[in-house]
This record gives sequence, structure tokens and C-alpha cells, in this order.
Amino acid sequence: MFLELIIKGFIVGIAFIIPGVSGGTLAVYLGIYKKLLDSIGNIFTDFKNSMKFLIPFAIGGVISVLGLAKLFGILIEWNSYIVLMFFIGLLAGGLKHIYLKSQVKSLHLPSLISGGLAFMLLLLVIIIDKTKSTEGIEYFNLVFTDYLIIIGLGIVGATTMIIPGISGSAMLMVLGFYTAIVTNVIGNVLNFDNLSYNLRVLVFFALGIFIGIILFSKLISFLLDKYPKQTYFAILGFIIASIIGVFLEIKDPNSNVSFENQKPIYQDLWTYISENPWIVIIGLTLLVLGYISSQYLTKIELKGSQNES
Repeated sequence: MFLELIIKGFIVGIAFIIPGVSGGTLAVYLGIYKKLLDSIGNIFTDFKNSMKFLIPFAIGGVISVLGLAKLFGILIEWNSYIVLMFFIGLLAGGLKHIYLKSQVKSLHLPSLISGGLAFMLLLLVIIIDKTKSTEGIEYFNLVFTDYLIIIGLGIVGATTMIIPGISGSAMLMVLGFYTAIVTNVIGNVLNFDNLSYNLRVLVFFALGIFIGIILFSKLISFLLDKYPKQTYFAILGFIIASIIGVFLEIKDPNSNVSFENQKPIYQDLWTYISENPWIVIIGLTLLVLGYISSQYLTKIELKGSQNES
């Protein structure tokens, strides 16, 4: 169980460094979402049992984020189409599973409204991200206000971990702090030349994450218990919108060396397809593999739930 939770934490941690992918979504697909919320929400009332779950999960997540941030940064700059198509398949493959968890058997207007509002809300965030003209910052000055901003970013990051379908990395991009947090700090945490700077940013970012998780886990857990149909449909709406968001993050590596300066393929999709037929085929193959992987994960989760009951 300990090793299994480390592995699941590792998988969920990957989502934090992939633009558009949600850790909460992967937690649902892995069958640990409700347990994660309960462990966080009961950390002060049932500390021992909460830690039995959270410690191995956190170990896996930390290993994933610190160990893979640099690698995925390199891979995404090399060819984001190939990398992100797999994750689009992964997200799409679990949609039926989320629908089944909602237990909606027929037309249920409150659930449809909940899902529609969630979809439109996240789509609005994505549109703002794609149309904003301001560039993000690369480094903090680490004055008092910067520390408050970093804590606030941690709280935002925590909500994206708790709410399936909302990507922490995408939200950091929208706010203009993705490079400052993920690329230059998490991706270079072992760069001893900037160790003091990196540690200070990480400590305050982690503090914000802790505060945010404690605040929002109780709320989401309450909604899942009291309004499961509406909540799961909201999750569906978030995930469908996030699939659109991930696709819009795909860029043409031939347009620039840096991922941030590369041209999005949606701006001239047909030209990209016609000039890169083999890359497109590889990406579509990975899309299918991601879909199959998600189906496999959700079947394992369903089997585990049946065994528990």
C-alpha cells in the first residue's frame, strides 16, 4: 500500500508540470480522490490515519515534480504535440468513468447546469490566457510583497490540485508566473548556484499550497457528499474544457527554440499537419495509447471500489 501510494502520488505530481493537465483529474482516475480529500480534511482530527495516506502520496508527488520538471520541460520544447497528445488521450479516456460516478440515469437539469457553468468558467480562463498581451515574470525580487504573491500562487496551485479538470500549470501561465515558479525554480531546484533563492521560493510556495489544500478540501468533500451529481458533472465540465486547453498549448517546435515563444499550431493547423505527417501520426498513436491507459486506470479503480464494498 505504501509503495502503491508513492506511485500514485508520482503520477498525480506529473500533472503539475504539464500545461493544461489536472492533478485532481488523475487522482479521480486513480481512485484516490475522495480518500485524498478526506485525509487532508481530517488531518487535525485523525492525524495518524491521515498521515498514513498523505506521507507516501506526498513523497511520490515531490519525487515526480522535482525529478521530472526539467525533463518534461525539455520534451515539451522538443515537441509539445507528441507529449501533449498522450495527455489529451489520458483525459478523454476517463470521461465516461466520471459520468458513471455521477450516477445520473436520466436528464437532470441541475447537473447539466453545473457542468455547463464549470465548462464555460474554465473556457473563459483559457481564452483570457490565450488573448492576454502581458508577458510573465521570470524571477522574483523576494521583497515582502513577493513572498505574499508566492503564498497566493501556492493557494491557487492547491485549488487546482483539489478541483479536477483545472490545471495548476495552466493557471500559473494565465497569471504570468509559470516560468518564475516551474521552469526557473522547480526545474532548477538542484542548481546550487541559486540554491538559497530556489529554497526560499519553494518554502513559501509550499506554505501557500498547504493553506489552500486545508481550506478547499473540506468544501469539495462536502459537495461530493451532499451534491454528488452536480459536483461530478461540474468535474466533467472542467475536464472537457481542459482538453481544449491542453490542445491549445500545443506549439510548433520549428518556429522557435523556446516553448514559450513557439507558434501555437491551432493558428495554422492544416500547414502543420501537411508539413509534419509522420509527427502527426505518432501523436495520434499516443493519443490512442493515452486513452487506453486511462481506460485501464479507471477499470482498476472500479475493481478496487467493488472490492471495498
